[in-house]
Amino acid sequence: MTSNPQHFLTILAKKPFDVNLSTPIKNFIKATFGDKEDYSASVDGFNSLRAEALLRSNYKDDCSKLLRYYDQLNAIEYKLPITENQIRIYFKWQDAFVSSGSLFGSKQKTNGSWKLAYEKACVLFNIGHAYSELALAQNLSIDEQMKVASRYFQLASGVYSYLKDYVNANSLSDLSVDFEPAVLASMSWLMLAQAAELIYIKSASFKDEVAAKVAAHAADCYKEAYTSAKTESAKKIIPENYVNVMFVKHLLFQSKTEYHAGNQAQADRKYGLKVARYERAKDFADQAVSKCTIAAFTPILRANQDEIAKAAAAARKDNDFVYHERLPDPKTLDTILAQPIAKPLPVTFPITPDFKDLFASLVPIALNNALAAFSSKRAEIMNIEVNRLREATNVLNAVLASMNLPAAIEDSGGRQVPPSVSEKSNEIKRQGGINTLDKMINDLPESLQRNKEILDETNRMLDDEERGDIELRNQFKERWTRTESSKLTAPLREEAKKYMDIIQNAIHADKVVQEKYRMNRDAIVLLSKQTHEIADELPAATAAGALRDSFVVRELHRLMDNVASIKAEREVIESELKNTDSDGVRVRLIAAFQQGNHNDENSVVVHEIESLYTPLRQQVSESLSKQEQLVENIRRASQQFQNEKQGNESSEIREEMLKNLARAYDAYQELLNNLKEGTKFYNDLTPLLLKFQNKVSDFVFARKTEKEDLMKDIQRGIVGGNPAPTTTQQSANNPYAASAAPTYPPSQQPSAPSTGGPPPTTTPDGSALPYPNPYMQPFFPMPPGYNPYNPFLNMTTPAYPMGGAPQYPQQGNFFSNFYEIISFFISVGYGVEKPQSGGKKK
Repeated sequence: MTSNPQHFLTILAKKPFDVNLSTPIKNFIKATFGDKEDYSASVDGFNSLRAEALLRSNYKDDCSKLLRYYDQLNAIEYKLPITENQIRIYFKWQDAFVSSGSLFGSKQKTNGSWKLAYEKACVLFNIGHAYSELALAQNLSIDEQMKVASRYFQLASGVYSYLKDYVNANSLSDLSVDFEPAVLASMSWLMLAQAAELIYIKSASFKDEVAAKVAAHAADCYKEAYTSAKTESAKKIIPENYVNVMFVKHLLFQSKTEYHAGNQAQADRKYGLKVARYERAKDFADQAVSKCTIAAFTPILRANQDEIAKAAAAARKDNDFVYHERLPDPKTLDTILAQPIAKPLPVTFPITPDFKDLFASLVPIALNNALAAFSSKRAEIMNIEVNRLREATNVLNAVLASMNLPAAIEDSGGRQVPPSVSEKSNEIKRQGGINTLDKMINDLPESLQRNKEILDETNRMLDDEERGDIELRNQFKERWTRTESSKLTAPLREEAKKYMDIIQNAIHADKVVQEKYRMNRDAIVLLSKQTHEIADELPAATAAGALRDSFVVRELHRLMDNVASIKAEREVIESELKNTDSDGVRVRLIAAFQQGNHNDENSVVVHEIESLYTPLRQQVSESLSKQEQLVENIRRASQQFQNEKQGNESSEIREEMLKNLARAYDAYQELLNNLKEGTKFYNDLTPLLLKFQNKVSDFVFARKTEKEDLMKDIQRGIVGGNPAPTTTQQSANNPYAASAAPTYPPSQQPSAPSTGGPPPTTTPDGSALPYPNPYMQPFFPMPPGYNPYNPFLNMTTPAYPMGGAPQYPQQGNFFSNFYEIISFFISVGYGVEKPQSGGKKK
């Protein structure tokens, strides 16, 4: 407490403890955003800023770094999720005030929390303290510095008023006695009262009517401060000398209010009223002297008492001997209306006008989620439309294969291989033939096993950590006060389960690929041979040359040209679907976020997605409609060709073999794509699992350190005969835990002077801003046409980003797209965070 002639008070400061911000934040940024940009300097600067801002003795000269640190905390709140199960930073502070309600006597308690909101609240508390110190550092005999001091007091009042709402909104009142609503309300009124007192000192030379109203305002503010300080929750916290000053100054300024009102009555020639006002002023002055318990403050009170007593005696004498006016009943005197000239100044952000965010280039979580929504919706639509095209093409290939087209109209009889079959054989040989498939299919089990082993080891680490926590909790009972592992690891367990589900579905997809491989291998082996070897395997047949120039054959050739045209068009459409320009959408999303229009993010995503894909969707639908008519024409022409064709048994066998070779070619292309994507899928999954394993390893290491610290505290408590202090949470059985905040009815809730500032935990548009939980992100609904047996339909996504999603195969007709579905879910669910709850079912 700082003393001065007017006996102004400063707010006590909370004592911070040093913490390491660098390591956990760097680990999170690297795991989340990769190595695209190096934030090491920013993180180290943030860590240094905290030390410079908080770990100093006083703020009588300057608090700019403290304000900068708070602005930086405010700036990262939407970018870095500092919580117990994400970026684990334990903020520890010692209370400013002493609670006398402790079982072990009065002492300042040390509390802590994993919440960033707790750190912000503690820093705000010290900002209020710094403002009060800066106010008292001014030379109050100089008018300009008196104005500066008054402004600092009003700023401090605004801080504590804002902090009261912030603490309530973030449920922090039980983490520190300093955060009791009544305590914060009292401090806010105290600072405002002292600002009003300085204004009164300046206005004492003004007209008595004005001085009376200003003094009344100071008296009212001190009364509010005293009333809040004497509530049940605050009276054991706020020091008695503070409470006494509040009460005595309330009486002091009541006396000054009546004194100036008496002077005004003198000017108005109301001599009886003048005597009544002076008498009331004397009563208040006498009470102030009698109630004061602070010796250093007594001289000022006595001077005020003497001045008023002399004025009252002179006024009564003049009235008795000169004016003879009737004295009004004191109960009927009008109340002097206060002039609220001092007001708590609102807390605005940033507090420092030249603030520069150290993490300006880091994408905020809300924007990250919007971009994730766009990417997810884009990937979903792309997969749906590409799948529609591919399924339609598969159906078309199957129809042609069943009719032995185009080989049937190319076959000139004998043992000659039709040109279309030769082309397919040459293409397969160019792609590596059966040897390539054999190698890739044999490599799948090894890739699968590698990923399973990483995930199994990760689960083992979680199991061992939780088992150890349970054993120690059973051993130490209520002394083991840290958060249960099962609560903290729930998101990690959920993430591990999602990975296991992905692997199980990949195993199922592997079986589908292997079965298709088994069914088509013999025909693929034949197509992998030289053309003359294929000819030797084909049965000879009667030449069909007589039909070569017939109308039906020419019609079938024309229809085959149309088939080639449709397939070429689809390749172009698929390429456009995969390479749509999304830069404009990202720019508009960023602009919407920067303007605070968070509610517009979804509408921007939906609108831009529609504008990008509506024309392409229309092209897909037109292509499918064109295919229906084309297939109908091919069936009719093929039937006419079969009727005109003169066949025999060997021709039928030959035709069936040609059909099998056509189907084998289609199967080869599908299998080759499946296995390439499957190999890529497993290779891409490995670094994601390793990243997840590293995250679990960091968590386990942090818990191990925390366990060792807690065990040391318990051992010290046992040796000293005292219970071990809480290190991670307030326990209901912990005698050092801060008492819970009172539950007031709305009308009894201690109030602080309103600043008119924005609510502390909302966005500019008023929507709530709880900490997002990126561990609970939904998978997106399954696109139509995907395998209905796919168990991903009820899945939700895991934790923070696992970018570089693996892509895995198309599987043909009924069992198509297993691996692509898996990779789709990894890309949209694991690539970026989208904090929502629950997955959709299709």
